[in-house]
Amino acid sequence: MIEIRPTSPRDLPGLSALFQDRFGHPLGPEEWEWKYRQIPGEGRSLVAVEEDHVVAHAGALAVPARWRGGEAWIWQLVDFAGTTGGGGLRASLVDLGRTLLAGLPREGDAPWIFGFPSERHFKLGERVFGYQPLTTIEPLAGPVPEGRSEAPVEIGDRCSDWAETAWERCGALGVRRSAAFLNWRYCYRPHRYYRFYRLSSEGEEGLAVFAFVGEEAWAAEVWLPSSGQWYPSMLAVAADLRAAGFRRWVFWPGPGFAPDLREALGLRPAGERRFVGCRGRSGGPDPVAAAGGFTYSMGDYDLV
Repeated sequence: MIEIRPTSPRDLPGLSALFQDRFGHPLGPEEWEWKYRQIPGEGRSLVAVEEDHVVAHAGALAVPARWRGGEAWIWQLVDFAGTTGGGGLRASLVDLGRTLLAGLPREGDAPWIFGFPSERHFKLGERVFGYQPLTTIEPLAGPVPEGRSEAPVEIGDRCSDWAETAWERCGALGVRRSAAFLNWRYCYRPHRYYRFYRLSSEGEEGLAVFAFVGEEAWAAEVWLPSSGQWYPSMLAVAADLRAAGFRRWVFWPGPGFAPDLREALGLRPAGERRFVGCRGRSGGPDPVAAAGGFTYSMGDYDLV
C-alpha cells in the first residue's frame, strides 16, 4: 500500500536519498525547511511512502505576484520526483501530483500555476495533469567583460526595500521582488552563496543578484529601470566578478535588461532553452492567455 501525506521530519532522510538518486544531489533537511517552512508565503510538500520508503515527492510554493488581472498569490510547482519502474514514472507520482493539485489554484489566486519541468515530466503533466506549454527561455551568456568603471556599486549579501522599488520601476509583471522574498530566496538559503549589487544611475537604483555556480556567475535577478544608463554599473559588477575568479556570466532576457545593454556586454544566446509549463484552474480562463506578459527571472528556476 502507498500512503500519500504531507512531508514530516521523519521523511526527510528518505526524501534526500530520493533526490540523490533522481537528480544526483540530495535535498537536505535544512534546505527542505528553508523552502517549505520559511518561505514568505505558503509551501506544500507531499510524499508517497511505501513500506517506510519515500517513493515520490511533489511540492508547490505560493508567493505574492502581479499579473494582468492585478495582485494575487501565484503557485509554482517544484520538486517533482519519483522512483522509476518498468518503462516510466511510477503511478505513485501521478496519484501524488493529483492530490497536490486538487483545489489549486484557489479562488483569489492567479488562475494558473507555473513550473520548469524537464521534458519527461512535462509529458507526464500534459497527459495526466492538464499541463500546457507556456513559453521557452533561452539564456544569454558571454565572457565577463574586462575593464574598470567608476560607477557606484554597493555590494552585499542581503537587501532592503530599495530592491523592491527597483523592481517596481521596471514596470514588470511577475513574482513580487520584495525584500522579504529576495532575502529568503538568496540570503537565507542553506549551502548556497549569492551576491547582491545595488546599482545607481541618473537618480535611479537597480538590482542584480548573482549565483556562484561552478566557474560561472549566473544573474538570478537583474532589474534595471529603463531611464538609467546601466553599462558603467554592469562593468563595475563585472570587475567584482572577475576579481572573484569568474570569466563567464549567464543571464535571462527580460524587462529591466534592455537589448542594447545585452549587446554592449557581448551577450549571445547560450543555445540551451529552459521550458516553462503551466496549468490553469478548473473552470478558469485560458492559462496561457492569462499568463501573457508575466516575467520569469532566473531566480524562479529552482536550480539557481
